[in-house]
Amino acid sequence: MPSSRPSSLPSPDPAPEAPRGGVPADGSLRGDGRSGDGRSGSGDNLDDGSDNGSSGDGGARRGKRRWRAVIAALVVLAVLAAAVAAVLVLGPPAIRRRIIAEARARGVALEPGVVDLGLGAVRLRGARFSLLEVRGLSGTVARATIELRGLSPTRIAVDGVDLTLVGTDALEGLPAWVAQHGPRAAALPLTTSRVRLGLRDREGGPEVLALADGSLQRRAAASGQGAAAPPPGAPPPEAGVLKQARVLVAGKEIARTDVAWSIGAASISLGFGGDDVAAAPLRAELRPRPSPSASIALAPVPLTAVGALLGVDVGAAKMIVSGTLDLRLAEGADRTALSQAPLEGPIALTVKGFTLPHPKELDGLLFGDTTTLKADARISGDRQRVALGGVEVAAGALKLTGTGTIERDGADASIGMDLSGSIPCSLLAGSAAMSHLTGAVGLLARDLMSRTLAGSVAVRARVDARASRLTAARVTPSAILRCKLRL
Repeated sequence: MPSSRPSSLPSPDPAPEAPRGGVPADGSLRGDGRSGDGRSGSGDNLDDGSDNGSSGDGGARRGKRRWRAVIAALVVLAVLAAAVAAVLVLGPPAIRRRIIAEARARGVALEPGVVDLGLGAVRLRGARFSLLEVRGLSGTVARATIELRGLSPTRIAVDGVDLTLVGTDALEGLPAWVAQHGPRAAALPLTTSRVRLGLRDREGGPEVLALADGSLQRRAAASGQGAAAPPPGAPPPEAGVLKQARVLVAGKEIARTDVAWSIGAASISLGFGGDDVAAAPLRAELRPRPSPSASIALAPVPLTAVGALLGVDVGAAKMIVSGTLDLRLAEGADRTALSQAPLEGPIALTVKGFTLPHPKELDGLLFGDTTTLKADARISGDRQRVALGGVEVAAGALKLTGTGTIERDGADASIGMDLSGSIPCSLLAGSAAMSHLTGAVGLLARDLMSRTLAGSVAVRARVDARASRLTAARVTPSAILRCKLRL
């Protein structure tokens, strides 16, 4: 069947596709904003050309700002990531170098051990250190926290300090170190806990003295504490106190006390039993130059206090003791081997409230309640033996001379002295008469004896004691009569 339309007629062209936004292909718009086919435009409020341009530019600017913010955030994150990576990869070696340099600038040779980085702080574990140009001194630190401002340290907190001194070389070098590095080292606030100081006679030798488990506190050096005056222009002494330190001698704890210290350009001072050197009952001062010397002073204190400080059993004694010991290098000793050089010097001791044991017949001679002792001491190079020469013991009118030794035995020591003297027979007889006769009769008998007796009585006494049991000292007297009648 033939179609209704002739096949020779061309098919009508398809309708042109409207551009996006609803604008006809020919771009014509009616005055009401409708397209030629009467439909509204799709969403663009195009009232006129000027409004259309302004709205488009504003949107573009807002879009650009958003993209710039996103890009900037990504850049910041990338920089932070790079910084973190640099700290993780490159930071520890750089921080270690800075820590070592800062310590060296303060006179300390430091091996930091394990370094942990934190916000505003660096933490060290297992550090080792020594002081520059100070022989015989080294130490370890269990933990240290260094607070930072930028890369500069502002405060240090240390826990678990173990310091070792070998011989006396370290004590000789400390004053010079303080004079050179003390002010800068002291400018950095420092807190410590669990401090231990050990002293050995020689490298590898047993520990002779230790101060353990104390907390170190710095303080301004008190004036007039008896230390040698610093040279003109020298920095002030570094001072402090080791609070409640356990005092161990040859590994045995003998006391727990405060130990004050002061280190200046000319001397080192220590005070046992007080938080200030000047107020401490037992004080020691080392003067390394021009020739090494030391002084030890015991202020007048109850013997019970000294016993508690030194771990010595003195019972309930009410005696008051005081004394001094001055030491210097023995003649011919090698100054370069100070830790092994013999030392010598005078010793003086006064005991109030004590007289030598004696029979009552000698009361007239041993009058008063004070006994004094003087001697020349020589300490051996191995610090095991003290030889006492020129010993003088005086109690009232009785004066004995002789020699003695002190032998160290770990934390204890044995003491032995051989003393001798002579007593005029007239004085001895007069004292005996007064002990049995009283009043005018006693005086008459004493006068008669002093006129009729001549000669003397040779007196000897052997003293044996242990430092830890002074109250158990044994005195063995003997006497040889050499009296005769005066004709």
